[in-house]
Amino acid sequence: MIKAIGTILIALFLLQACSNIPVSTMMKMSGFDEEDFIKLNPEDIRVKIRSNTKVNVLAANQLSYSYKGSEAYIDDCLSLILTKEDIRTVEHWFRDNSFEHIGWYQLDAEGVEKFRAMQQHPILQNKDREGTFELTIRTVYSDNSPTKFELSVDLLLDPKEGYFTMFEDLEIDQSPTRNSVETCEAL
Repeated sequence: MIKAIGTILIALFLLQACSNIPVSTMMKMSGFDEEDFIKLNPEDIRVKIRSNTKVNVLAANQLSYSYKGSEAYIDDCLSLILTKEDIRTVEHWFRDNSFEHIGWYQLDAEGVEKFRAMQQHPILQNKDREGTFELTIRTVYSDNSPTKFELSVDLLLDPKEGYFTMFEDLEIDQSPTRNSVETCEAL
């Protein structure tokens, strides 16, 4: 009985810890690996950033790829450029209206070429490799962004499948760490 209660408490804790990542995203990305990465068309990749602000909270963002294995280590960042943005009013029944800023990003020309070069890397072409693979988005917040806001990140890897949410309404509090953000390169 105590083990069952302990298991339930651990499960509830894990669900709370991942509450900003939809379960559908966890399921979709659990099967994503190097084989899927090699098949991607870098010109199709899009990132949609949504915040509950009137302004664009991002100064820059990057798509980061890493592979760590006994035979090789690959780590690179690809710049994303803003292609479109929109601000809309969100109406609420029981509180004041709020705003949502939406920015759509894609790889720049250099990012597309670097992505293609990574896809052709001999280690990734080797089917017998063993290692870990990671695809992330790194953000740098603008100076005019509020100290606290909510951020959602959607990723499009294949236009046929549409966007999927990586993070939903993640609460960002920059007050303790403002201007101390890790990036791959100077932006």
